[in-house]
Amino acid sequence: MRRRRRSRGPAVGWLVILAGVVIILALILPAGFWWFALAVALIFGGIWLLRSCS
Repeated sequence: MRRRRRSRGPAVGWLVILAGVVIILALILPAGFWWFALAVALIFGGIWLLRSCS
């Protein structure tokens, strides 16, 4: 009997859409915004890692 693999289509589709939105925003928004966004993402990522590991 074969095991059915789950399709990764929807997850990849969302990643492609997200990448497109980021590229469009990169063309519109100033460079200072991206440093702020990176800092916020790193803070939230660190909080998530601390909560998930303990």
